[in-house]
Amino acid sequence: MDIKVYYMFTKAHLHVTINDKDSYERGILIPMCTISEKEYDKLIQKLSFYDTTRNALLTFSFTAVLAVLGVALTVELNIVSSCVCLVPFLLIIPFSARISYYRLASAHINSFLKLFATKNMQFEIGTSTVTENQIPSYKLLAWLVNHEMFLLGIATSCIFYINYIPFVIKSFNFWIGIVIVIPILLNLFVFIICDSTYSYKNLMTKFTHEWMIYDQNRTTQDNVID
Repeated sequence: MDIKVYYMFTKAHLHVTINDKDSYERGILIPMCTISEKEYDKLIQKLSFYDTTRNALLTFSFTAVLAVLGVALTVELNIVSSCVCLVPFLLIIPFSARISYYRLASAHINSFLKLFATKNMQFEIGTSTVTENQIPSYKLLAWLVNHEMFLLGIATSCIFYINYIPFVIKSFNFWIGIVIVIPILLNLFVFIICDSTYSYKNLMTKFTHEWMIYDQNRTTQDNVID
């Protein structure tokens, strides 16, 4: 058999039929189709765009939010203007969604390329075996890196409470209580967004499984037509 492209995959994740029994026993998936260089270059450009834009969004978010919070700490605020401290959430929430989407889209493309452009994706394929998890604090490090916007939301909420709590102590009522809960709900929303794409490994596994099914169905259809 002429094996042009192959991908190492554990049998535990292999839920589609493969024509070559020996390949199945060794946990090797053999895609039946490949992609052109033009399509490969286009997808790589998309990956580069996602990474560049994600970093730009993070930098802008931290700069803008820290500027607003810096003003909030230096200017004397009243019970109404204290709510200005929550304005950064107008950036944090949509940017969190955009960054999470780019992470999801990157996994979508990478999982496709690892199967159908194996020759040019040796590093990505190798990371399945040689992982970054080589230090004891890796999980903590990975969590912090992928929840940056959530932590930014926490910082924003802390500044808000520092300015707002003194007014709460003086005169507490129902509406003030409602305002106190708002940052908690906003942070919960941001956390859900960030955590939805936290595990890149799980995203890759799910997408790879779907691409495998796609490849098998496509091959079956082609055989029927022939």
